Amino acid sequence: MKKKDTLFGLLSLVKLFKVFYLIIFISLFSLKGFGQTQSNAKEFTIKSEMIEIENSKIKDIEITWDYSAYSYRTNTKLEIEIQPLNACWNGLDGTDRSEKILKPIKDISKHPIGKLHLTFAEYNTKCFKWRVKTTNTVNGIESFTDWQFASFL
Repeated sequence: MKKKDTLFGLLSLVKLFKVFYLIIFISLFSLKGFGQTQSNAKEFTIKSEMIEIENSKIKDIEITWDYSAYSYRTNTKLEIEIQPLNACWNGLDGTDRSEKILKPIKDISKHPIGKLHLTFAEYNTKCFKWRVKTTNTVNGIESFTDWQFASFL
């Protein structure tokens, strides 16, 4: 009888560990959404477009955003990071030219739709990469969109 009780105890322990590992496995996949590197792009739109300037080969860039459907905009601080680049033909892989420039966007809870107008004269670079940084003002968690490439030429 002792062998039977020991075997029954071991089987119960194995089942308990299986349940424990299953819970850990499921938890890891559910925590994936809490990362600090990507924003949920389904609730907002951000894009850049070139603006033609009359009698000029150089264009302006306009970055527009729409956070009107973003659930957490009252607790969100929004900044646009701009990184001037050398070697524009390398696109996003161009070498950094100078320090990143942060452009804070004021109060997206009251003004969820807006635009930022960028000019060649202001940045003195042919091209740059940019991304949006959002910070949760309650817990301090930062999220970033993917880098985007833009050129004034």
